[in-house]
Amino acid sequence: ESLQVALHSALDQSHTMALVGLAVVGRENEPLYLRDFGADSLSASAEAAPPTTDAEDADASDPFGFFNREGRGANDSCSLRHQFIIHAALDRFEEMTGPSSGGRWRTPGAVGNNAMWVGLLCPMEEVRVYGYLTNTGIKFLVLVEDEDEMMIQSGDTNKQTSARDKDLKAFMVVLHDLFVEYTLNPFSKLRGKISSRRFDDGVLKCVAALNAKHAA
Repeated sequence: ESLQVALHSALDQSHTMALVGLAVVGRENEPLYLRDFGADSLSASAEAAPPTTDAEDADASDPFGFFNREGRGANDSCSLRHQFIIHAALDRFEEMTGPSSGGRWRTPGAVGNNAMWVGLLCPMEEVRVYGYLTNTGIKFLVLVEDEDEMMIQSGDTNKQTSARDKDLKAFMVVLHDLFVEYTLNPFSKLRGKISSRRFDDGVLKCVAALNAKHAA
């Protein structure tokens, strides 16, 4: 509960940058973890989705088949709007990192975690999507609302962008560590959706810390 209280507090503040959504996607673009981070989504994530009897209504709320409608929880709290953004960003992800890219997306000379940082995938409305690709083909995507990018600021723009990217890269590295820890658990479903209280709590803690740091 303390993690959720901390995240609520961080999200209730005004931010120059706020991480509002997260996706972990498998090698075949299968969704492993999708989650929103807003005051409303925290409450919703702990509750099961209302039963749906109309197939068309069910498809409308989950157009890409991201969610299993049974036993929904923290891993099923992604809004329809963010689903569309993630789906579009995955296309861009494939363009940037696929075989035809020739590895040009990698920073020259980058090694280790730095070599997995893809960076900005695309801006959509007020959201910017960033990516990270592991050596095993797992994709991490974060959705960020960034007021600094919406305002034209002379002089400090590059410095602000560098600081933001550094913090997002650090977040991705911790997320990667959490994912590796999850996969090392012999009871984890390696090709299935992530279902782990420890993983959820770790993600919440990291998001709360990142958003609190960038609170205005």
